[in-house]
Amino acid sequence: MYSLKPLVRRIQISGFCLIATLLTAGAATAQVVEEDSDSSSGSPPKPNVLLIYVDDMGFGDLGCYGSDTESPNIDRLAGQGIRFTNYLSAANVCSPSRAAVLTGRYPNRCGCPVCPSERDGVWKQHVGLPLDEITIAELVQSQGYATAAFGKWHLGNLNSFGPMKQGFEHYEGALYNFPVGKTGQWYHREEPKDKIRFAQAHQRLTDGTIEFMKQQQSDGKPFFVYLTHYLVHGPWSPNKAFCTDKQWASVKKKKGGMNPIALPAMVRELDHHIGLLMQALEDLGIEENTMVIFASDNGPWLPAGSSGPFTSGKYVTMEGGHRVPAFVRWPGRIKPSQVSDKMVSALDLLPTIAAASGATLPSDRTYDGYNMLPMLTDADKQSPRKQFAYYNGVRLEAVRQGDWKLHLPRDPKEAVYWSNEKKDPHFNLKRPVLNQLIDDPSEKKDVHRSHPEKVSQLQAMAEATRAEIGDVGQQGNDQHVKTYPGNYQVAPWRKPKPKR
Repeated sequence: MYSLKPLVRRIQISGFCLIATLLTAGAATAQVVEEDSDSSSGSPPKPNVLLIYVDDMGFGDLGCYGSDTESPNIDRLAGQGIRFTNYLSAANVCSPSRAAVLTGRYPNRCGCPVCPSERDGVWKQHVGLPLDEITIAELVQSQGYATAAFGKWHLGNLNSFGPMKQGFEHYEGALYNFPVGKTGQWYHREEPKDKIRFAQAHQRLTDGTIEFMKQQQSDGKPFFVYLTHYLVHGPWSPNKAFCTDKQWASVKKKKGGMNPIALPAMVRELDHHIGLLMQALEDLGIEENTMVIFASDNGPWLPAGSSGPFTSGKYVTMEGGHRVPAFVRWPGRIKPSQVSDKMVSALDLLPTIAAASGATLPSDRTYDGYNMLPMLTDADKQSPRKQFAYYNGVRLEAVRQGDWKLHLPRDPKEAVYWSNEKKDPHFNLKRPVLNQLIDDPSEKKDVHRSHPEKVSQLQAMAEATRAEIGDVGQQGNDQHVKTYPGNYQVAPWRKPKPKR
């Protein structure tokens, strides 16, 4: 049965755009700068936005971040704008990070703190990005944008949480990760098309994205494209053209399993497709008026990737799980060759894109992101972000203020299902650990004894965060009410079998 809910939401958003954004105490609510984009009055046209979200790429996996792996197209893109060295993903795993980037709200606040799965019927039905959340796509639609999502969705099943219910007019891709050694279901406008292998997906994403951009240029509409690559997540099966002989022999032997030897080939394959997209923007004559944002969803899946100078990777709240490659290019608005160590986050992308499009944020909800446009277009501007909360599932595990980061005590019995004692140095933490990241990026030096005032200050921040958006066993006063009838921290397929 056809639902009027998506239409009602769009009407609500249009109404919200008439209301000035209200600041909420204690929350990082974005200030949005209105952009006059009426080309008929001589003002610049609204910019296109291409948000490229890659999977499991670590801080040290690209040439521009110090890797030996060649990534010339991506490095060139990074050099044409501002490259961040202090960009934080909002989560250390796929789904929560995607929910946060699309809503500008912490996963706990927007109701998607864990990863949906097709393995269990209850989770498949109930876990996903709630429809009452407002995405980037819905915001820019109110400004006349055409919207499309290509690639990995991972925010719930199509019937309940699909992209075309979340503001996207077009979707093409496979919803989840590709299974090792098997095919995945490919969708076109949410209709099943055919089943393909991982190695076939990347060109389809590139072709679909270019075709969509061409169509919007023909129609005279600005566009927002959310391109979510499967690279460099497993299966570790790059196409042969991007492999050395040694890497290809390893790929054939491993047959898609965890394979650090294959990762450089996957980076080169991703780089090839980014190059095709950038060439398409140039060929279409829209390069100057397109904001391109590139970021990884979380840290690397070790030992395949590299977190550079940071400790650990995906699944943990050490910097290696959250500090990832990110950069923004917008010719004419953002000066090239900038490298910024200012703290920013994936949470900041929604308010920034909203500001660029001329949209105003709804006043009925709190945003955890800030509008970065002033600092992107003026190198002398400081980042509005001063704090960050590190969640792992629904559990708050660390808080940060400036360069000071406090890891909070935690009980292993309350760990989210993807946690792993071998990968997490603080898996069983009895007391707070304080690190000063500017001098200790690897978080090896605990200085809590010499800075008790910082510990107290950050503990107070943690308590305020818990009260607002929750923790294990504590419902926050602005935490999205979950619909899953069970424990978010424990996946049904990970529950221990009863002893006989």
